Amino acid sequence: MSLSLSSANKYSSTAGAAALCAAGGGRPKTTPTLMLFRRNQRRRSVFPIRSSFTSTHSSDTFSDVNDERKKKRAVLKEKLIESCRGTYRGAIGFSNDREREDIRKAKEALEKFGEKEKEEEEDWMRNRVNGRWKLIYTTALDVTGLLVFSVPPPPLPFFPPPPIVVGDIFQEFKTDAKEIVNEIRASVPWVLEEKDGVILRVNATYKEVDDSSNNSKKALELVFQEAVVSDVRISELTETLLAPAILPRSELNQRALLFLRDFEVRFPLFGRAARAMGGSDENGVSGAAVGRYEFSYCDEDVLIGKATGSQGIFIFTKDHQSQM
Repeated sequence: MSLSLSSANKYSSTAGAAALCAAGGGRPKTTPTLMLFRRNQRRRSVFPIRSSFTSTHSSDTFSDVNDERKKKRAVLKEKLIESCRGTYRGAIGFSNDREREDIRKAKEALEKFGEKEKEEEEDWMRNRVNGRWKLIYTTALDVTGLLVFSVPPPPLPFFPPPPIVVGDIFQEFKTDAKEIVNEIRASVPWVLEEKDGVILRVNATYKEVDDSSNNSKKALELVFQEAVVSDVRISELTETLLAPAILPRSELNQRALLFLRDFEVRFPLFGRAARAMGGSDENGVSGAAVGRYEFSYCDEDVLIGKATGSQGIFIFTKDHQSQM
């Protein structure tokens, strides 16, 4: 009976409050406990939406920053490559002070951009350096003197062709075997094919060096092992002289042609040969130890290195065609 009276009282009080509210034109008063519950509930429902918005906004901002860095990197690389054009890869006497200054500024700007990233990789040689690179500019005297023969002669009938023509120069890093192959393609006018008449390769081994004084640069210690001359391709004129088409080819003619096509000579680099390459075969080192080779910048397109022995810089672009 008491339970029924209690329920009736609650119902009557609620109805009374509703009637009083209708008479006064206002809303029924809410207890502080109920109001606090509603306020907390409203806060909990809003907070996840704000968190999701903030996370999405941060992700978009980070993506925008990465896109801007990629664009800036592409601009700096293109500026460096463009500044190297027309210099004949740094051949002695064929680049002026303004061109060399433009290359220096573009090179330093790209190196500075790379230093800001401070990317740490467990195997940077495999991820970045591994592969085949094509030389576009150098200041090393032992190479710039050779590059003079890459400059085409003026188109004058009385001007004789150079005795040798230097073509593309490549540097290939084989990280699995810790080897480097320096490749120079050359030709002899009228005797060999105009392009890639003969290939000179200098094979070297390396070991990575940790330089605690300069964390922004990676370094290798190089040892030249041997030089190889191979892939001789004679010109049509030479082949005609050796085996005229109007005459039957004898066994001697055939042997001469096969000998030239399979021609290969190897020169181990030790003793006098090692010292001639600027190295030494002392201290139990097999081959020509030529000092360190430092990398100041490297990504998927551009490599910038420096030989500590000759103090010459080397700028390469990735030979993507060889990777196909």
